[in-house]
Amino acid sequence: MNTSFFVSLDKKALYHNIEYLREYKQKELLPVLKANAYGHDILLIAKALYDYDVKVWAVARYSEAVSICEYFKTLSIDDFKILIFESLIDDYSLLEKYPQICPTLNSIKDLKNALANNISIDRLSMKIDFVFGRNGIKYEEVDELKNLIKYNSLKFLSIFSHLFSSSYTDGLEIIKKFTDLVNMLGRNNFEMIHLQNAAGIYNYDVDIVTHIRTGMLTYGLQEAGFYDLDMKPVFTGLIGYVDSVRYVNELDYVAYQELSSIDPGTKKIAKIKIGYGDGFSKANNKTTCLIKKKEYVISQVTMDNTFIEVDDRVNVGDEVHLYHRPNEIKTKTGFSMLELLIAISPLRVKRIFKGEEN
Repeated sequence: MNTSFFVSLDKKALYHNIEYLREYKQKELLPVLKANAYGHDILLIAKALYDYDVKVWAVARYSEAVSICEYFKTLSIDDFKILIFESLIDDYSLLEKYPQICPTLNSIKDLKNALANNISIDRLSMKIDFVFGRNGIKYEEVDELKNLIKYNSLKFLSIFSHLFSSSYTDGLEIIKKFTDLVNMLGRNNFEMIHLQNAAGIYNYDVDIVTHIRTGMLTYGLQEAGFYDLDMKPVFTGLIGYVDSVRYVNELDYVAYQELSSIDPGTKKIAKIKIGYGDGFSKANNKTTCLIKKKEYVISQVTMDNTFIEVDDRVNVGDEVHLYHRPNEIKTKTGFSMLELLIAISPLRVKRIFKGEEN
């Protein structure tokens, strides 16, 4: 049998989160698919969103957008848009080849280059930097920006910024600045207006925005310091099967460790076909997995395999669940579930929606 591991995903949970967040904030969503859709598989999630009539997404890199475009080309689908947080690049042929790609203007220079090269402004977004040291047009340059927009009668796909603050009142000040700025530049000059990240969605209502930019919340991942009981995790497990079982008394070592490294009462060692080469980190050493509804200690993670301390209940072919307690994982490994999911290799570990295994 195939004992390889796969990431199990729940499409119904994805759709639930979309509807819940729409209802909760009374805004449309701009789902973020960067970092392989936060570890969930960028192509799988993009297609699921498209099928749910959500056809505008955001990514961080051009390479991510190109991979989606190429995949959708094989499906003869072209009615979608991908906002890229990266700046407009000099290779304008890429924009001609992929009309769905919508770059960001992160400087006045970007805007002037777009105008000089006859790039359609209505496919571009504009990011404003409120002195965070991130990308974006500097707040003190808005007067020049206003003049360029007015003189050239410009209409953009979107305007956005990053709502980060060390205190609640600081966040309110950023919202006021952003609102005043959008009104000054002309609210009707932007098809989409978005500001909030996950914490901003929970902390604030922002009247001027048309969309909420949902990254981890799309996937039901919980923002640090918040816990929303109405969200449903799209990730339902890292699942595989026991590949082999050996009695401890037949062994001199467990992988690269002496037998003294395991519990003295351990009778058997089970091997599973996943390791740090698959993105299953050594930080998982001495955590637990689930086999037949019982927890067993993970003895050692190697590059291609992981070894588990088991008993006589466990046999070859038994189903193994890793990360079965996602809300406790940071305490045990030092990494959040988000960080661990992103680390899982897209090449070696498939993502599969439940019910669509074949």
